[in-house]
Amino acid sequence: MPFIWRVFFIIEAIIFGTFIWQMITIPANLVFIIAGILLLVWANKRRSKGKIGVWTTLLTMVGCVAVTVPLLINFSLWLMIIVAVVFLALNHSRMGQFSSRNMNQLFDNAPWRKKKFIPVNTTEPTAKKTTVKRRSWFGHQTIGNNIFEWDDINFAVAAGDTIIDLGSTILPKNDNHIVIRKGFGKTRILVPVGTGVYLDHSAMLGSVTIDNQHYNLKNESIQLYSTNYDEESRHLKIITNVMIGDLEVILV
Repeated sequence: MPFIWRVFFIIEAIIFGTFIWQMITIPANLVFIIAGILLLVWANKRRSKGKIGVWTTLLTMVGCVAVTVPLLINFSLWLMIIVAVVFLALNHSRMGQFSSRNMNQLFDNAPWRKKKFIPVNTTEPTAKKTTVKRRSWFGHQTIGNNIFEWDDINFAVAAGDTIIDLGSTILPKNDNHIVIRKGFGKTRILVPVGTGVYLDHSAMLGSVTIDNQHYNLKNESIQLYSTNYDEESRHLKIITNVMIGDLEVILV
């Protein structure tokens, strides 16, 4: 993560800690917030029972006021907002440097990361069998939201955006395959660093971005290798065909 972002998050964390300390050490604010939360819970229970009327509305309004007023009169909250607005206004050109991956890198050296261990559950090999997987013709789909066992990906879709995150699985050594045939829509494939990528893509209209290389295609096909293809033991072969749509292969 860029140094300027680290400084920004550290300053915001200090101000936020001050804000929490002030809220805890001022009994009046704490009482108002707790009372407001209780009133909102009470109003929500009445609403769930179908008791929607003046009394429920009054409880909701009083609860909201009791919660928001102590927050709005706290200077630390306003200071935190002002610092964020000023920083983003001065560094709007650097917004592209920030991503969820950079956010995770902020805590790379945290103690809980050093001690964190995620075991891989393994099973005994089973006999090969025929499997049938049904997919939707239309709509967006994401593969890799949860940890999954790798198997070659091969599907067709008429229209819709597709995201494939290979960071949630373990690619076997040697060759692995992704085959996608699509009518319309964007495709994004996230590939772990240390994997050699071969791409064979054709499109009537669209663009391709891979390994800091960008191409615009008009009824053309392209075959290319990542710069580290011959050096890696794990290879991923991506074969895609699309009528209209962009393809993005990101090494993460």
